[in-house]
Amino acid sequence: MKNHENNLEISFKNTNPVAALWVLYKGHRGWLLAGMVFVLIKHLPFLYAPVVTAKIINILIDTHKRDLRPLWINAAIFLALILENVPMHTLANVFLSKAARAMEATVRGELIRRMQQLSIGFHDLFQSGRLQSKVLADVEALMGLSGQFTGSVYMGVLNIVFALAMTISREPLIALFYLATVPLAIVLMQIFRSRMKKRTREYRRQIESMSARISEMVDMIPITRAHGVEETEISAMDLRLQDVRNAGFRLDILNALFGSSTWVTMQAFQLVCLVTTGLMAYNGRIPVGDVVMYNGFFAIIINSVNMFLNMYPQITRGGEAVSSIGEVLAAPDIEKNQGKLAVAQVRGTFTFEKVTYTYPTGKTPAIDDVSFTIREGECAAFVGGSGAGKSTILNLIIGFRRPVRGRILLDGADMETLDLRTYRKSLAVVTQQTILFSGTIRDNITYGQGKVDDRKVQEAIELANAVEFISRFPEGLKTIIGEGGKTLSGGQMQRVAIARALIRDPRVIILDEATSSLDVISEFQVQQAIERLIKGRTTFIVAHRLSTIRIADRIVVMKNGRCEEMGTHDELLAKKGEFFHLWSLQK
Repeated sequence: MKNHENNLEISFKNTNPVAALWVLYKGHRGWLLAGMVFVLIKHLPFLYAPVVTAKIINILIDTHKRDLRPLWINAAIFLALILENVPMHTLANVFLSKAARAMEATVRGELIRRMQQLSIGFHDLFQSGRLQSKVLADVEALMGLSGQFTGSVYMGVLNIVFALAMTISREPLIALFYLATVPLAIVLMQIFRSRMKKRTREYRRQIESMSARISEMVDMIPITRAHGVEETEISAMDLRLQDVRNAGFRLDILNALFGSSTWVTMQAFQLVCLVTTGLMAYNGRIPVGDVVMYNGFFAIIINSVNMFLNMYPQITRGGEAVSSIGEVLAAPDIEKNQGKLAVAQVRGTFTFEKVTYTYPTGKTPAIDDVSFTIREGECAAFVGGSGAGKSTILNLIIGFRRPVRGRILLDGADMETLDLRTYRKSLAVVTQQTILFSGTIRDNITYGQGKVDDRKVQEAIELANAVEFISRFPEGLKTIIGEGGKTLSGGQMQRVAIARALIRDPRVIILDEATSSLDVISEFQVQQAIERLIKGRTTFIVAHRLSTIRIADRIVVMKNGRCEEMGTHDELLAKKGEFFHLWSLQK
């Protein structure tokens, strides 16, 4: 898999669609080549038709010969070629479909794998709707591009090569006339190329933007309804749809102009070819039947060139899809764990040494020159106003962010040298915005753990204070919850999240505003569960409600990205500094 991933990255750094497709078909090229061989065989009747037609006409025109055996022989050969089309066409589609569907699954799998590997900073900049569009719409466009190359482009090349070869072997002068269509086609493509690329990119970006906005709109429906602003939202979406429609219309008009220009030009060339070969037959240079053959070949060439030209907009769209997919597959902002030290055991001592972090879009550090040590099994709480740097510290502890200066030590080892994937197996996170999926309660609790013993699940829900509400559901742990856990209350969702954390038996716990959105009763129940959860484990808590952090062994007061104060609850109150000020505001 390692080599395959490297090939993908190289391909998508060079966004040449042909090179990209060739790399993507790695592992499936045998099916691809077999399919193309069968395409060649099944296409023979079409290629041989002008030759047979010319031979039959010449046989019938030659009044001196009354032997019709050549006619029947040619007819029999042509019939055999026609009949082989059924099995060859079927086999061609079997092998090409196998290769294409395997490639499709590979690309989608690589996109999903890459999204899991990319840093949180990357995901901050890319809306989920845009990423979804890449996995679905752009891969579909890539499949269309693949179909064009393995079908239309390949057959078009066969047509041109066969027609030219047959004509050169009989009448080289006419072959030169055929070749004049190639520079003409190139000139037409160059005339329209830049505008088509620009319009196609504009349309793709409008589609991505609309996809992202629809995703946001769906998430916002409860808020939209609650505030009675449905019409405002509909109007805003209408404007987005109008932008998509206008971009699509401009692209369609340009494609239509391109298509009609190429058709007229090529038909004029074909007329000149007909007149030229007609005059050659009139002067006795070629048989009359050959007029039909050469014009048949020229029609094949013209149709193939026209097909290439008409496919150019689709190839442009496919090229844009390759570029779009490359924004993910070739993104350099990836969490690099390969070759780093695997974490076999986490004790849970963390040391920040003069750590500074600035967000990519930020002008000032989110945290600046922060130093502290949290020992194994301790509970540390971070408090302060909004933007003080509390959540940034948690993200650094999880490994979502990396210091721009200073270093973070885990059990004495620099986290920069560790494989964070192995470290996170000993980590559990409970946030304010509990993330659940639309499976059963049990599935949500055991997420990522594979098969889990029922006894272990029962212990987790008991410690999480979740037995009482789960038992009220007729299906118990098998109850299907809605998307995002919408059928559960906030307190119930948090207790499911705590059970999910408990079942991992983590050494390090991250609690980010875990009780801030709950009512008093739910907060009390969740707080009890949290106290059981953190027992004997290194714990980091961010909380605005200072009453919830009495259990902390140490409190770190953050202000403007710096560590303002540090101590126990009682020590900081006695100090009457920044913590005392925050505490007074909440009394």
